[in-house]
Amino acid sequence: MYNARLMGAATTPRRGAGDLLAIGFGTTVAMWSLGYLARLPVVLAPAPFVLVLLLAALALGGVVAGRFGPRGIVGGLYAGAITGLLNLLVLGSFLSHAERPNALVPDAALWVPGAIAASALVCALGAFAGSRRRRPVDDPADWTGAFAWVAVGATFLLLVAGGLVTSNQAGLAVVDWPNSFGYNMFLYPISRMTGGIYYEHAHRLLGSLVGLTTVALAVHLALAEPRAWVRRMAYAAVPLVIVQGILGGLRVTGKPTLSTDPAVTEPNIYLAVVHGVSAQIFFALQVAIAVACSRTWRAGGAKVASARAPGDRALGTLAIAALVVQITLGAVQRHLGLGLMIHITLAMFVAGLTIAAGARAWGLYPDQPPLKRAGLAVIHATLAQFLLGFAAWLVRGAWERGAIGPEWKVAVTTLHQGTGAILLASAVALRLWLSRVLR
Repeated sequence: MYNARLMGAATTPRRGAGDLLAIGFGTTVAMWSLGYLARLPVVLAPAPFVLVLLLAALALGGVVAGRFGPRGIVGGLYAGAITGLLNLLVLGSFLSHAERPNALVPDAALWVPGAIAASALVCALGAFAGSRRRRPVDDPADWTGAFAWVAVGATFLLLVAGGLVTSNQAGLAVVDWPNSFGYNMFLYPISRMTGGIYYEHAHRLLGSLVGLTTVALAVHLALAEPRAWVRRMAYAAVPLVIVQGILGGLRVTGKPTLSTDPAVTEPNIYLAVVHGVSAQIFFALQVAIAVACSRTWRAGGAKVASARAPGDRALGTLAIAALVVQITLGAVQRHLGLGLMIHITLAMFVAGLTIAAGARAWGLYPDQPPLKRAGLAVIHATLAQFLLGFAAWLVRGAWERGAIGPEWKVAVTTLHQGTGAILLASAVALRLWLSRVLR
């Protein structure tokens, strides 16, 4: 019992601002997800409807703070202020002058503090409503783990947005970087974000949110997380997300330049392949951090002895390596139009590896719920990915024959790409649990 208490003390995060970060960033990610989907060129929901959705998400974030957070209404106020600050990343697009690059409308100085204050007020009102049915304090929420999963959600949204950029062939819709047609990226007018420009520019804005979330999580874990290896993973995510942004920008310009002249830039399609693969690796790293920060991981007891452990770990590692190769081939096919048959053939082998790894974890360790859940997640993700790959092949052929519209091809190929990221992340999580549970 004494050793168990020591283990708990060594893995429990120290108290800090985890609740404010999880709710503030989580509310922001929810608002951006709703806004992004509602303003897709194929959707274009009415502006009043989008505003209602965003306010509802903001109020719901406050409800979470009031019902589950340790600070009640004050926590909702602070979390709303964090959300308001983060939303300045997109507010500039509404306050930018449509005809004068990097110039703001005259009353912008009032809008900025007003938007932050309004965000804090709405969230505080939600917290007041949530506090009416407050959760007992003897079962506190795991805010560090929640913040880590918020980072996962933000990264997955960015992955989907990137897939839509590629599927809509909008990677070069904006000719310059880090500016957008000469505008500061955060001051590009919303009225000009149409068609392919919307897909590409929204992807850039989402990338900035993911970058801030990654840095904030690393700082929080540096202060609150006692395990050095978890902190190191969070530190590694920061340069990786920075490199990701640079790769995405150089894919457009080919070299460091602020020119808006397409004759000066040198778009690099090979960097697009690297950018796509490293994005999925970054997502898997975020999932690994979230798994390690979860309450289930920290509450786990001593490892279980198993003679099968070395083989299962080796199989899990092999499955991850095969998935990275398969994802690379998929990126080559999507961006360069090469290697389709190799990609399809290897899919059979990779599916066999991942299903075998998942099935062994699910079937051979019935007394270990984390392994069973991770194994089932890998199996389900593999089956979904295999079916989506087949559907993508069918849809592509039908689109080339003119039998269906391009929206079907975009939807299925983007789902296929996103599910591939989930499969890789699930395999990484399974491999982590094999190390956590077995010896």
